[in-house]
Amino acid sequence: MLIASLFNFSHASSIACGAAIANKVTLNMGCEVGSQKNDKLNPTLAVNDDSMFSITDWEFFGKIFESGTGDNSLDIDFVGNSYTFSATGSLQMGTWSMSSDIWDAFDDIMLVFKGGVANYTGYLIKDGEVSGNYMTPQLKDGKPQDISHITFYGIRGTGVQCETEPCVPPPPPVDTPEPASIALFMLGVTGLGLASRRRKQK
Repeated sequence: MLIASLFNFSHASSIACGAAIANKVTLNMGCEVGSQKNDKLNPTLAVNDDSMFSITDWEFFGKIFESGTGDNSLDIDFVGNSYTFSATGSLQMGTWSMSSDIWDAFDDIMLVFKGGVANYTGYLIKDGEVSGNYMTPQLKDGKPQDISHITFYGIRGTGVQCETEPCVPPPPPVDTPEPASIALFMLGVTGLGLASRRRKQK
């Protein structure tokens, strides 16, 4: 009981965004606020600790704007394929974009915004969308605050199994007999056994 209590205490969770910030990133299908001040990376990803959008295996792709408005693009490489995330604009508003083929490799994409206000904010991007607008969700007394960075996270699709080549494809699924099939098979074996025994008794 004590162990379970300690685990629950240490595992935080996100909360749904309020109406004031829910649509600060266009083409999102969900907005959540993390329980922690920053979307830290060590020793574990804060977005996984917080189970953002009920997902606990987000992967960190990178941050932009950390060095100011000029630092607004990043490239990631998976299995020989390169994908680009970028934003154009200021620390309060602008546009975001991703490579058009990003959805061939990733199942879910999340943009996280952080600034001087406590807690970070994550937006789950609609499947298939590759660009949109953003406004800072960092508000203080209702006034927009500069963001310090935008972080990109994602979930790799089933077709992307590793980051280095050669990449071993997943093994094919193994057919397992259904319980009904097993029962019929056992019934048939039992029937054959009884028939054989009757023949011997005659």
